[in-house]
Amino acid sequence: MIRTRSVRWLLLLSLLLIPLTLFAAEGEDNGENGDKKEEEEKEPKTIAEVTEDSERIDGLFTLFRNKDDGKVHMLITKDQVDKEFIYFSFVKDGVVEGGHFRGAFWDNAVFSVRRHFDRIEFVKENTSFWFNPDSALSRSANANISHAILAVEEIVAKDDDKGEYLISVDDLFLKENFSQVKPSPDPDAEDEGFSLGKLSKKKSKITELRNYPENTDVIVEYVYETGTPKHFAEGPEVTDSRFVSVTYQHSLIRMPENDFQPRFDDPRVGYFLSRQTDLTSTEVVPYRDMITRWNLVKKDPNAALSEPVEPIVFWMENTTPVEVRPVIKKAGEAWNLAFEQAGFRNALVIKQQPDDAEWDAGDIRYNVLRWTSSPTPPFGGYGPSFVNPRTGQIIGADIMLEFVFITNRMRRTGIFNKASLFPEQNKLIARRNYCAIGDQLHQGMLFGMSAAYAAGADDMEVSKLVEDGLYFLILHEIGHTLGLNHNMKASQMLSVDGVNDVQQTGELGVVGSIM
Repeated sequence: MIRTRSVRWLLLLSLLLIPLTLFAAEGEDNGENGDKKEEEEKEPKTIAEVTEDSERIDGLFTLFRNKDDGKVHMLITKDQVDKEFIYFSFVKDGVVEGGHFRGAFWDNAVFSVRRHFDRIEFVKENTSFWFNPDSALSRSANANISHAILAVEEIVAKDDDKGEYLISVDDLFLKENFSQVKPSPDPDAEDEGFSLGKLSKKKSKITELRNYPENTDVIVEYVYETGTPKHFAEGPEVTDSRFVSVTYQHSLIRMPENDFQPRFDDPRVGYFLSRQTDLTSTEVVPYRDMITRWNLVKKDPNAALSEPVEPIVFWMENTTPVEVRPVIKKAGEAWNLAFEQAGFRNALVIKQQPDDAEWDAGDIRYNVLRWTSSPTPPFGGYGPSFVNPRTGQIIGADIMLEFVFITNRMRRTGIFNKASLFPEQNKLIARRNYCAIGDQLHQGMLFGMSAAYAAGADDMEVSKLVEDGLYFLILHEIGHTLGLNHNMKASQMLSVDGVNDVQQTGELGVVGSIM
């Protein structure tokens, strides 16, 4: 009887507890499902939400910079996907001993923007080869030719209706993806001396953004550090060998859309080249190299002599010593004598940057004759240009000039320093288009000044010697910016006897080319 009653109580208690258990389980289940549903219903942030605390900087690639932490985002539009652009970089500031100096042109290439699902890729294109589109071989144009995926950024927000994608630019610019900044070690060097340390992710930063309709410029300070340098820098310009900064400007440029006609290389005339090999040609030398030149177009195509639609304009930076500005303008515009032979009047113009100019000499929209006074000058003058590698069209150029060229400072401060003979040229000469004539001309001028004073010349005569040297240097470096390379054979225009014939040299000069 007692046993039966106990069973009944247990049965009743079980019936009472079951609903509570079910209710608790249901409540727990509802909580989990609710969280999952909330996560599923939580939509990703829009572009406006991600950039709401950022300054918008419109241009070729619209940029957003967060006002609190400085983080930079870039907006990619559907019209920019699968399109080619031009990349160009140069050194804003560096240390010569580390292989960098202000104004040094670095990389110049073609890149494309691609989308791969939730990522945006920046791909460096190979422009070294050409396939005739009329050849069946053109269908295999990319066989065994590697492009380079420089950087990949995840899409952090998008607007499918507008075809806009927002990405961070950290991997793009704060790493050495677009340009290799730290030089590779020389495997043949017994001891390379001072070198840059490891790139600091924490200290490196984007310092400035400039945006225009045709180009986007990003200035980055790369900081290299090493706790225990194997070699310390010799020059006082390196404040602390453990921590060295190199500042670069990266420029993303719209591909020119014009009627520019590439002109193919003739080995009898010395031009810098955009090199291409025709892989559909049966020629022994299947080269399709294009010379680098400016896009000069006559205003009046029927006139024997016409001004160009757009002249080549160089600006003298406001850092240019006032006393040498007239000779620079005179030397630069002397090139118009050569352009007149090609049918152009006033093809090259030299202007002066105002002291209160709102534009910076690093703005690639301007061609600038720039002046610096460096502790360890890497050159007397240096005149590179950057181009469209697809056609050879010169897009812009600068000329870097060092104040030391018109002084005797190198002689007095570096006479007992082995580096004074070849100031860091071993690291710089490997760079494309490096020109050492400014340094060599400077050394010749130093000897000439000493010889002139020894012969009894006065200050006015020595000043004329310096002026003539600067005139020659400007002519030569502008020649480089016009696409001309060195013409060593021109030094053999006269025989040995002819060089010493005052009548011949008075009429013809000493060499056949300023280059």
